[in-house]
Amino acid sequence: MSTKVGYLGPNMSTFGYIAAEDFFAKKQGESSIDFMAYKSHEEVCLAVGKKEVNYGVVAIENVIDGVVTETIRAIEDVDGHLGLKVWAESVVPIELFYLRKENISEPPKKLLSHAVAIRQCSEFVSQLREDNRELIVEVRDSTGVAAEEASTDHDIVVIASSKACEMYNLTRIYPLSVTDHKNSKTRFWIIGKEHANKTGKDKTCFLINLEQSMPGTLAKTLSIFSDKKINLLLIYPCPIPGKHWEYTFLLEFEGYVTDKKMVDAWSEFRKLGLSLNPPRFIGSYQDITSK
Repeated sequence: MSTKVGYLGPNMSTFGYIAAEDFFAKKQGESSIDFMAYKSHEEVCLAVGKKEVNYGVVAIENVIDGVVTETIRAIEDVDGHLGLKVWAESVVPIELFYLRKENISEPPKKLLSHAVAIRQCSEFVSQLREDNRELIVEVRDSTGVAAEEASTDHDIVVIASSKACEMYNLTRIYPLSVTDHKNSKTRFWIIGKEHANKTGKDKTCFLINLEQSMPGTLAKTLSIFSDKKINLLLIYPCPIPGKHWEYTFLLEFEGYVTDKKMVDAWSEFRKLGLSLNPPRFIGSYQDITSK
């Protein structure tokens, strides 16, 4: 029986597919895999929640652009009524290229790419718009969708992967990656219905909604964990749609959810009543990025 893995499509030209292939076909050594493309990270998470796929691959953090908010929202939404957990993480080097159907002299009319890719190449995009004031920059669901459009229209240029260049027979206008920083990498979460087994070098992630009316709730929360020598690896405030100035905080800690000091810390956190709702555990998984 094959393992079904969902990723951000529409095809094998996206970094979502590259991350999925790298993790499952190479690192896990699985030979029977059905890779299934979806239009958004929300759809990938829903597919996992509904058990359409065994695992999903979603981007969570880029070293240039930071945390991918849409992924946090998707996981929070789907976990709330269908259930899913972060099962592993994988890191993929990001090289983005400036592509066109043909290398012609006429200035392009549109630049297309995914929003995150555009932000990762913000300096390059700014220079393009300065050189060509009439250039329209539009966002697409993925770099692969953008490349597909460019393959049929000379007036479109895109920022996309080398795989997209090959798949759609595009031309590199510049030979090198156009990311703002040449060591760009994106961390992907592998999500499933259960969290992973303890390895001895792990991360644990929670989502919490802190009580705004109490002064110092964030400081008190973080001090609980620092007092127990639990290292905070990531904190990110994700705005709650429909509620002004209220946030869900993503907290990623060093350690496994069943470690005694982790259990004690969360027990103390609950007793202090700092959270509007119980903290939501979204996974423990092997840490591959911390020193």
